[in-house]
Amino acid sequence: MTHTLHRRGTVEGLREDYVLLFMQARGVNREGNEAKVGLLWEVLSHYEADLANFGNMDDGNSHTTTMTVLKKATAYMGHAVFKDRETLKACLQELKDRDFGVSVVVSGVHEDVDKLSREIGLSPHTVEHSLGTHGNTTRLPEENVLEITTMCGHALVSPHLVVELVDEIRQGKRTYQEAATELSRICDCGIFNPGRAEKILRRMTPKG
Repeated sequence: MTHTLHRRGTVEGLREDYVLLFMQARGVNREGNEAKVGLLWEVLSHYEADLANFGNMDDGNSHTTTMTVLKKATAYMGHAVFKDRETLKACLQELKDRDFGVSVVVSGVHEDVDKLSREIGLSPHTVEHSLGTHGNTTRLPEENVLEITTMCGHALVSPHLVVELVDEIRQGKRTYQEAATELSRICDCGIFNPGRAEKILRRMTPKG
């Protein structure tokens, strides 16, 4: 899966933004194993207080659903956004110990993800790298906007909305948190990081 892969930003900024994705494969371990989805959400619920976002495309994100709902979900895929390396590491350790036999993908700074995986005895099966954006890049929005919009891998967060919300912040019509939450609500599957978005918005509209 690559919709969590193309997040942009500095290494330090991305160290507050790790996406975990689990998925059952059709014809391999999806049919007849729906109950495992609830067990996976049970594990993720142990870390809910430290998650920036979570959800799936059927039931919604953390702004529109709850862990209680997701524990009863049957969607074959789920997502959770971690704000720090150590919480992610603890969750991966628990998933490893429970051994559900379900594919787990982590997107983040490669060196960090690789190191923490090996610290708990995991050897990554596959590693994918984003090669960036090619072509006439002069037509792209500015980098700050791209750092926000690429946190929604299905491109549901419009760069025009980001610019509009920045303008509303400058006019005092929205707080940073309100604007970040508005952007986060749009990303159905829950991989958008509103905390990181708020920091980027503050960078774009400094006050005082």
